[in-house]
Amino acid sequence: MGFMDRLLDLLGADKATAANTAIRIAIVVVLTAVLAKVVTAVFKRVEKKRRMRGQTFGFVRFLKYVLLALLYAAALMAVVSGSAKNALSTLLASSGVVAVVLSIACQEPIGNLCSGVIIILTSPFKIGDIVRHIGINQIGVVEEITLRHTVIRTFENRRLFIPNSNMNKAAIENSNYGDSKICMPLEFTVTYDSDLEVAMQVVRNAIMRHPQYDDAKAEEDRRAGKEPVQVLINRLETLGIVLKVWVWAESSSASYKMKSDITLEVWKHFKYAHVEFAHPHTLPVAAKKEPTK
Repeated sequence: MGFMDRLLDLLGADKATAANTAIRIAIVVVLTAVLAKVVTAVFKRVEKKRRMRGQTFGFVRFLKYVLLALLYAAALMAVVSGSAKNALSTLLASSGVVAVVLSIACQEPIGNLCSGVIIILTSPFKIGDIVRHIGINQIGVVEEITLRHTVIRTFENRRLFIPNSNMNKAAIENSNYGDSKICMPLEFTVTYDSDLEVAMQVVRNAIMRHPQYDDAKAEEDRRAGKEPVQVLINRLETLGIVLKVWVWAESSSASYKMKSDITLEVWKHFKYAHVEFAHPHTLPVAAKKEPTK
């Protein structure tokens, strides 16, 4: 008796039944592959339309993963229910070990799935948002939310795959939630010999002349009786006086370029205004004199 004959005898099936089972499994596999391709194509088109309209598509993508998971689970059940039915039913009926093992093994996947659903429904962040994971101190753009994890693309173009359960319970800083504008601090340390009023005016002018300077926030400050750009003395240090100012930027990504532009502009005008940046100085070493003979 060959191996296949012994296997068929063990499963209690004849060759005709085995042939029918193989055909049915092949049909299930082909139908599953076709349906999965159709579902992927439909959701890809819906996602593209929502992206063109400027709408969020995180829920659409997550729903695609759910439907694909259900489709594969249904296909697996269809295959298992018809092949080796007697052997599987005997195994499951004789012991509850399988159920215990599955419940333990599926705790983390089920937890990630539930956390993913909560993230999609509550929307603390969505695809395209700039977020910072406080626990690991990583900043990046939310690129994808799957059944298991959330993908964050860092500014170094690296991908972080963080489990949804971790994202759900961690402290997340979202730069795009509600209002994408951010208020960034700038500090300039000048020497004690510098004219502070001139230094403050140079910083103020550099900010107000920047093309991305937020006039809307400046108008709010004017109505509140405040200066549009408030340059303040923050603290006194050994090297010099620290000036601090808060600048509004359109987004977190735009703030880096804006900060660089303003710093360069301040540096240029400090030179003409005879305002000096404070920096460590080293005293010149006195030249050694040759002993007189």
